[in-house]
Amino acid sequence: MKKIRIAVADDQTLFRVGFVNMLNAIENLEVIIEAGDGKELISKLRKDKVDLIFMDYRMPILNGIEATKIIRDRSEEPRILMLSMYDEEEFIVSAMESGANGYLTKDDEPDEIIKAISSVLSTKYYLNDRTSKLLITNLVLKGKVTPKFDLGEEDIKFSQQEIQVMKLIAREYNTKEIGEIMAKSDRTVEGYRAEIMEKTGAKNSVGIVMYGVKHKFIEL
Repeated sequence: MKKIRIAVADDQTLFRVGFVNMLNAIENLEVIIEAGDGKELISKLRKDKVDLIFMDYRMPILNGIEATKIIRDRSEEPRILMLSMYDEEEFIVSAMESGANGYLTKDDEPDEIIKAISSVLSTKYYLNDRTSKLLITNLVLKGKVTPKFDLGEEDIKFSQQEIQVMKLIAREYNTKEIGEIMAKSDRTVEGYRAEIMEKTGAKNSVGIVMYGVKHKFIEL
């Protein structure tokens, strides 16, 4: 299988080295570019093409937001995952509006990072369930992000129960609360959720909401 080519830009050397070593230890991943700031990254991208960039939000000389905008002005590719110490709306909005495909905090677990890589490469976007779903739906409505999904979107049919689950997820209800509203067991609700994810290619609740907004199942 072809290796996924990755660039990592972060001015914190100890973090960058450890992060690169972690990525290189994962099958089918290969870090081919390391940079300490956005300017160095952009210079190296002129020589080597990558599939995915891990971009630190705050860097000297050229920060992650500025570097992302420059890369996006040149090309739709590669995918960009923004890294930050902060998990606040203003940082997430800024990252997504600059052209990033997803947002991770530096204390996320390796499993979360692997999930993010899979999601941005297959569906173009990744945001974990800590991220405000309403924030993301607003970005979709503004046209700042245009989510794509794995399967033939126009041919997908949903039951009334599945559509109701989509709407309740968007309103921040958890599985137990949805079950109480719909008079269904937790297991049944999880079955609806799994079926929605299977049909749409969404990787998590944020993906479900993004799909629902894009296809007008969900209105704010």
